[in-house]
Amino acid sequence: MLKVPPPYDPKAAIVVIDIGNSNTGLATWQAGELKTPISVATGDRTAFAEAFQAHIDACPREGPPAVVIGSVVPEALKLVRWLVSETLDREALVIGDGLPLPIDVGVLDARAIGVDRVCAAAAAYDRLRAACVIVDFGSAATVDLVDDDGVLLGGAILPGPSLQLRSLHEHTAQLPAVAPGVPETAYGRNTEEAMQTGVCRGLAGAVRAIIEGYASSINRWPQTVATGGDLEFMATHCDFLDSLVPHLTLQGIGLAYAKHLTNVGA
Repeated sequence: MLKVPPPYDPKAAIVVIDIGNSNTGLATWQAGELKTPISVATGDRTAFAEAFQAHIDACPREGPPAVVIGSVVPEALKLVRWLVSETLDREALVIGDGLPLPIDVGVLDARAIGVDRVCAAAAAYDRLRAACVIVDFGSAATVDLVDDDGVLLGGAILPGPSLQLRSLHEHTAQLPAVAPGVPETAYGRNTEEAMQTGVCRGLAGAVRAIIEGYASSINRWPQTVATGGDLEFMATHCDFLDSLVPHLTLQGIGLAYAKHLTNVGA
């Protein structure tokens, strides 16, 4: 019989896990500070088990630390929950499945919104305490709006750069497989560069247009925080981004745990 996590010391280190479509992020989180974040391929059981054990070992504790998970991949979540229980003889806490969302959500169906979007929004608002836009350049690129009161109003979802490039290759006769990148010129000098330019600059333009729409709805240009696995090269095309925070979702997962402890009076 597995033990459920008991009330934990709010100051104790925990392990936070963000299961995405392509990658799974892990880190330790303590008193609002994220430590040793790393990423492994989602579904790579061996790599995850090694990374998870390293983070468990890094947590100063008397007993097993809390493990808090945010996931948008149900099958991968099942595997991670099982590995956590096998390693610690305790159940993990899962956001949206026993652990409340870390921010108020104003969308039509709060149960259907991706946990990664909610956690990233919570972390961005916690940093700024004002209306803001969160751009996540992942397998899917998301552009979400939080108002001045800290309510996630909604957002936009579009294919990320890797997904767009893969789609061009898989659904055409001659376009090659190309990794996302930043050509040296504004125009592609060969097919590969043309694909990179079209996808990366096109996505940057789409994101800007979406934010312009948000700005019109709230009557000012909001501060913009960007994150995601494809952040590094996308940022070179997006001069309108105010802050680049690579592990924003992991930070939000930690905040979800802290908010939960506050609500239960820990």
